[in-house]
Amino acid sequence: MREPGISKGRRILQVAHSHPRFHPGGTELTAQALHHTALEAGMDSYYLGALDETQIMPNLGTEMIALSDDHREAAIFVTGFDRFPLSQGDHFGFLRELRLYLEETRPDVVHIHHLLNFGLESLFVIRKALPKARIVLTLHDYYLICAYYGQLYIHETKTRCPGPTLAECLKCFPEKRASDFAMRALDIRHALSLCDRLVSPSRFLKEKFDRHLGTGQDIAVIENGYLGTDLSHPPGRRIGDAPVTFGYFGNISAVKGLGDLLDAADLLVARGVDFRLNVHGAQLLEDQPLAARMQAAGQTLGDRVKFLGGYRPEDIVPLMAEVDCLAFPSVWWENAPLVIYEALHHGRQVVSYPHGGAPEILGHYGMGVLAERSDPDALAQAMQRVIAEPPLIANRPVPGRKQLLGAYCDIYFN
Repeated sequence: MREPGISKGRRILQVAHSHPRFHPGGTELTAQALHHTALEAGMDSYYLGALDETQIMPNLGTEMIALSDDHREAAIFVTGFDRFPLSQGDHFGFLRELRLYLEETRPDVVHIHHLLNFGLESLFVIRKALPKARIVLTLHDYYLICAYYGQLYIHETKTRCPGPTLAECLKCFPEKRASDFAMRALDIRHALSLCDRLVSPSRFLKEKFDRHLGTGQDIAVIENGYLGTDLSHPPGRRIGDAPVTFGYFGNISAVKGLGDLLDAADLLVARGVDFRLNVHGAQLLEDQPLAARMQAAGQTLGDRVKFLGGYRPEDIVPLMAEVDCLAFPSVWWENAPLVIYEALHHGRQVVSYPHGGAPEILGHYGMGVLAERSDPDALAQAMQRVIAEPPLIANRPVPGRKQLLGAYCDIYFN
């Protein structure tokens, strides 16, 4: 991947379903990293997100709000979005504001990172307002093939969905008919036909889309890599006989697998294994069972565990320096977790479940200890392997923000 240095006179618009200031998810962080890196390279770049009343209120007389002093980062206020059909029904508010914004900014490239909040209709608005613009869509998750939170995960049974298949989808949506899913897929394929290129951050996700969506379009693979700005050498492992410290980084949610990690930690305690666990993250959505599980862990694990709360992306460097190994117990089919790239960049070992995109990344860079199965007992065994052979510094160069932008510029302008 080459670094960007081309087409500086052409305008790029990054579009994401939220903004990192309000929801620092991987999708939003990737979009913002591309935007900031383009500006640093002297390119003409804008970022457009979508926000609702739980995050911020719009200014009077408009559905738009600026999120940066230079007005290059902005958001549209969301109403009327229907998650199942991925439909934005607010034609006279949201979609009208989107059209006016596009006509004002006139980007040459519109890079869409998610259709949540914007809806399939936004692709038609973009194409009509900007008939000569290049539309690029990155598939950051499975929402286009899974209407149930885009995770291919069955929350009631706590199992990964092997589908999607009509039989499995109807279990998650018993109120829907087979024709509803057929129309959803048809509408998605029709809207995606307006895109010039589709991109996946992992081969794992690409294969899922090739198998289950069948748009007939080629999907390029561009890995996200490390999105931070820190380029210093990562700190070495802490010296001495201190117990190995595992680190959990991410949102506190059931699908991120913190419950499994705490169960694995309890198993290690029962086996007389010494270790420490730093948990970094906050609950963005209330989850009482998980909150109760964390409270119970404070009793069973004692000073072995620290719940350190949320963190800013720029805090990852000093926080990662305090751990020896990243614990990545996510239970859904995560396709390209940014935190694994962060651990690799900072020379940290990774212990992970063997499903989703994590094994692809770790295999590519020759790192990681994979559990034999995706359950707490196997995770505890993998953690015990790390403890038996404490991880040494093992920096693996991974692509950075400039390489990411360079790879996308090849798609934007060629």
